[in-house]
Amino acid sequence: MRAFVVTIDGPAGVGKSTVGRRVAAELGLPFLDTGLFYRVLALAAAETHTEPEAAAKLARGLEIEINTEPLAPEDSWRARLGSRELGAALWAPGNSALLAKIAAQPEVRSVLLPRQRRLGRGGVVAVGRDTGSTVFPEAACKVYLDAPVEVRMERRRSELARLGMASPHSVVRDDLEERDRRDRTRVAGPLVVPQGALVVDTTSIPAAEVVARVLQRCRALGRQPIAPGSDR
Repeated sequence: MRAFVVTIDGPAGVGKSTVGRRVAAELGLPFLDTGLFYRVLALAAAETHTEPEAAAKLARGLEIEINTEPLAPEDSWRARLGSRELGAALWAPGNSALLAKIAAQPEVRSVLLPRQRRLGRGGVVAVGRDTGSTVFPEAACKVYLDAPVEVRMERRRSELARLGMASPHSVVRDDLEERDRRDRTRVAGPLVVPQGALVVDTTSIPAAEVVARVLQRCRALGRQPIAPGSDR
């Protein structure tokens, strides 16, 4: 039987991770934030003073492990670079420009794509910018979340504040608008609405309701949530 894969795409600050983690926990599946691969690489590039154009070569030599436990505490490690555990540092605003340039490199995406796909072989809930269109194009359930930039900006500011990295309104807005532009116009893996995706505007819908809609779509496709306390 084919592994059940759920993809949740959308721009930054739209609530993909919050929804994805809850859906993964309900379905008894691993949770994969594909963007963590690029964040780890951007951090490594910043620390080694590697130019974006050389990031693919750097990526080939990096041992990257992603925490796929959907119920992992917010302060737990999100990725490992070798034996080094990484958490809030992955979201440092100072690396945003470098992250965007690295993620736009076709060679980088080519190097990281097989690693992302390996994590979905047994089924997964994956979130990112191109999970339904590029990483898992044959996914059973595809979702696209969206919201206006002002709404996403406030959510991102709250997220950064929880991580101890409060940022001014103008800085967060400029960063989101630039990331939107880069994500939608890059040649490799651009942000698009995957064909057949369930599209949800999360502006005025609480996360619990978005999760319920995604689970309803999964049920219609033959995947039922697991009973509380049961084995996955």
